Amino acid sequence: MILVVTTMMKHDKIRKTIPRMLRFLFICMLLFVGKAEAQTFEISGRVLDDETGDPLIGASVIVKDTHLGCVTDWNGSFKLSGLSSERPIIIISYIGMKTEERVAHSGMMEIRLQHDTQSLNEVVVQVAYGTAKKQSLIGSVSSVSGRELENRPVTSLASLLEGTTTGVLVNSNGEPGTDAGVLIRGFSSVNVSNTPLYVVDGMAYKGNISDLNIMDIESVSVLKDAASAALYGNRASNGVILITTKRSKSKDLNVRFSVKQGIYTRGMSDYERLGTDDFMEAMWLSNRNSLVSSNPGKYVTPSAANADANASIMGVLGYNIYNVDNESLFDSNGKLAAGAVVRDAYKNDLDWYAPIKRNGYRQEYGISGEGGNEKSDYYISLGYLDEKGYVKYTGFDRLTLQANFNLTPRKWLKLGMQANGSYQNIQSGSTSGSYATNAFYFARMTSPIYPVHLHNASTGDYILDVSGNKQYDDGSANARPQNIGRHLIWETELNSDKTQRKILAGQAYADIHFLRDFTFTVKGNLNLTDSENRYYLNAIVGAAKDIGRSYRYNYQYKTFQMQEELKWQKMLGEHYIDALLAHENYSYDYTYLTGRKDYETFPGKEEWSNFSTMGALTDYKVRYRTESYLGRVRYNYNEKYFAEASFRYDGSSRFHPDHRWGCFWSAGGGWILSKENFLKEIKELDFLKLRASYGEVGNDAGVGYYGYMALYNLVTNGENVAAYKSQNEAKDIRWETTTSFGIALEASLFKRWNLSIEYFDKRSKDLLFDVNLPLSAGANTTSNLGAMAVVTKNIGTMSNRGWELQTDVDVFRNKDWKWNVGMNLTIPWNKVVKLPKENREAGILTGNWRFMEGHSMYEWWLTQFVGVDQMTGNSLYEIDYDKYYIGEAVEGKTEMPEANLVQIGEQYYTTNASIARKNWSGNALPNYYGAFSTSLKWKNLSLSALLTYSVGGKMYDTSYASLMATGTVPHALHKDVLKSWSAVPEGMTENSPNRIDPNGIPILDANMSIYNNAASNRFLKDASYLSMKNVTLAYSMPASWIRRLDVNSIELNLSIENGFYLTKRKGLNPQESFDGSTNNKFVSPRIFSLGLTVKL
Repeated sequence: MILVVTTMMKHDKIRKTIPRMLRFLFICMLLFVGKAEAQTFEISGRVLDDETGDPLIGASVIVKDTHLGCVTDWNGSFKLSGLSSERPIIIISYIGMKTEERVAHSGMMEIRLQHDTQSLNEVVVQVAYGTAKKQSLIGSVSSVSGRELENRPVTSLASLLEGTTTGVLVNSNGEPGTDAGVLIRGFSSVNVSNTPLYVVDGMAYKGNISDLNIMDIESVSVLKDAASAALYGNRASNGVILITTKRSKSKDLNVRFSVKQGIYTRGMSDYERLGTDDFMEAMWLSNRNSLVSSNPGKYVTPSAANADANASIMGVLGYNIYNVDNESLFDSNGKLAAGAVVRDAYKNDLDWYAPIKRNGYRQEYGISGEGGNEKSDYYISLGYLDEKGYVKYTGFDRLTLQANFNLTPRKWLKLGMQANGSYQNIQSGSTSGSYATNAFYFARMTSPIYPVHLHNASTGDYILDVSGNKQYDDGSANARPQNIGRHLIWETELNSDKTQRKILAGQAYADIHFLRDFTFTVKGNLNLTDSENRYYLNAIVGAAKDIGRSYRYNYQYKTFQMQEELKWQKMLGEHYIDALLAHENYSYDYTYLTGRKDYETFPGKEEWSNFSTMGALTDYKVRYRTESYLGRVRYNYNEKYFAEASFRYDGSSRFHPDHRWGCFWSAGGGWILSKENFLKEIKELDFLKLRASYGEVGNDAGVGYYGYMALYNLVTNGENVAAYKSQNEAKDIRWETTTSFGIALEASLFKRWNLSIEYFDKRSKDLLFDVNLPLSAGANTTSNLGAMAVVTKNIGTMSNRGWELQTDVDVFRNKDWKWNVGMNLTIPWNKVVKLPKENREAGILTGNWRFMEGHSMYEWWLTQFVGVDQMTGNSLYEIDYDKYYIGEAVEGKTEMPEANLVQIGEQYYTTNASIARKNWSGNALPNYYGAFSTSLKWKNLSLSALLTYSVGGKMYDTSYASLMATGTVPHALHKDVLKSWSAVPEGMTENSPNRIDPNGIPILDANMSIYNNAASNRFLKDASYLSMKNVTLAYSMPASWIRRLDVNSIELNLSIENGFYLTKRKGLNPQESFDGSTNNKFVSPRIFSLGLTVKL
């Protein structure tokens, strides 16, 4: 019994023990398995440039035959975790470098990649509705990376395009917050803007480019021909600028902080004007000579009028700022009396630029972060920019926020969302127009004898207010002859011109991959913009004196765009095909409200509640819609032969339903000759490609938003309302169309020299013009001939042709040194090919230009100045024999007035420019333009420079013409008036063969100045220039230093923008406009900037 019990007890212990043992063994197994599963490996290292030792940022590191991989960070470092093998094979690749395969090992790996010229053509660039390898492009596309843009201290992206690519002209007035003008391969239209289409992250962008933070831009592509831009159809005739914002490049968290501080100064000097003493004597001479010319019977010789000139000159000038009284100020020959000097109190009060200019200041801050994992990534940035212009009361500040998110919840699904906002304040001050509130007009043209502040006319002392402060002189107290009642500085201090702009935009997309080769994408974009301008005019001095006015201009934009895309791509052996089908609709809603209130209650308060009378109030809305169907097919064989075709079918609400739709297309091909066997033996030839393309794009902006409709304007008189026709119905109008043909050769030689040359022929047809109708159709406009009835029709044709050359070469390149130099050149030709029938013979006169078949769009049509008659000092002009006759009467012509007739030998000339002959006088467009660039790098130190140039073309120098004229109202004079004709040269006779001086400057004569200095080709000036656009010195701290600081990289840069500007005349800004006109505007600033970038 005892034995049984004992045995049973033993069995119970065994029965209880076995499960415990099993559980223990199971736990051990799990731990073992867990330990076995946790037995993974990690590798890390750095990827460097083999020649320079620099870290390669964004190099791809992938474990062979897996989907595991990453990209290198700002320091070229990478880390891969969770590897099943301790020594996997990794593949390392980077654009422009040879791809390497390495067996990984523990510890920090150092991988050096060698340069590979051939692989540069593997670069992926942004193109219409996607990306493409550079070598596969069949159209003309130029690309600029964000890295090239970051160090430039400018606000607008458009300014940064200057000099970076061929075929692109840029002008900029330099005022903070304004966008630069961009012209791609000439003019596409006559009557409307030639601004290119901007596309941001695949969506058309309607806002200001200065809204964008340059630090958020990853790359910019410029589509210059129809083949590259045809998929944008209805708005691509002026070219397309594609802007791609940044996305995360790394799965690891990376943070970037940057700060820039800079100083603004004026980028070019003003015109050379006379000082006070020279001005006084020049005005005396002008006054004396006007007495003679207006009364030649009284004054037989010029000296006979000297006494009367002395007696009357101060009546012309008004102010005497000298220490000598009026009667004794000039001697008998018009020279300032001995001992006559400007009173001390005036000496520092005559420069009108001094109180309005300053050293501007620029500060910019940015912080961004990026990161992610296998399923998602993100990029977030915050930026702030504050610019104070070199003219007081001008400035621009901008706060931007950018956020990009991408999710991949499944292999077949990718989702993304983007949000960005911008808040801006723009202070314009006195910088536009052409009169008293324009700093560049007022300060430039004010006579150097009129002080800024009020002085005692007898003593010259300042007249102070009750608080002991100086008072401004608006001319009223002392009857100043020039700009009486106006004062630039005083008005600028009291007035205000401020704009507030708010932008909120969002974009979302979904990529659905199915059937292996197909991707369906749906994308939507919404942009909301609100802009309000408040313009206040004070009631103390100026245009609203004793009244006070407050203006409001409110603009609201809403754009909405949807895209649906179906993409298919397939690799069949050595054949690659991809295709795109898409639908797109675009809507634009614009609301405008403007008003004015008068009679302020309290000074300096711009709110409308402070004003008692409504002066004006109006508003309107605009709705604009487009819908599009598009497609593209791309094919290449063995990465050697390429072909591409695209189409777009566009409808626009601007046109009548019967003519609303237009079809645009392109086709082209490329051939990489260097891959052919017959060229492979040429070792010096690394790459050679031939491409050609043809395409058509459209332009619906040639008419208004309701271009085909009959429109009426409403006017009120008291309580009565009337309507009058402002636009005749034009049901037949359709798209303007631009066709483009291009052929190019691209090459790379000696593993260091890149070269491309391209010919383009861009022809715009069906241009929209107003043509005359019988008046019975209903007058809807007026001209100097009276009421007219016009209607818009598609008639005109214009051609832009040219050559583009771009090249750069690595002069030397080794481990420590790299020096690259480059240049680009564009040679353009522009011609009006066809005009409306009624305008073909006489052309279309627009200001000082004449649009005419066979001539350039902006070819000057001006009075023909012959020279100065050295017997009289007067200007001579060619006679218009088509309108006037001399001697025997001619039917249909008018007799030339004898008073204006001058005979020299057998030739006749006229002194009256208004009846003189006009003729072609040169072209506003340059003969050629381009840029020179260089970059020198030594270890971690780099120096780069960009110079832009333009040769040929003519500008009409309005400011110079004004400074050369005299009249009854004084104003500043150019120093060239000192070279004016003063007397008959010794030995000169009426029959001398050199009686006419073609380069002469006419006599200073207030009475004859209206004739002698009339608008003519005399005031055209060569618009050639050379500009030091940018110089940047950058230093990257060595890796050994920054490791101690626990950061990835630190970079310092010093930059100078617009370092110098060489022109044919001091003060002339050849980049003020594309048409050659000038209008007293801001000139580009010179900016000295210091920047710091830290990457964590």
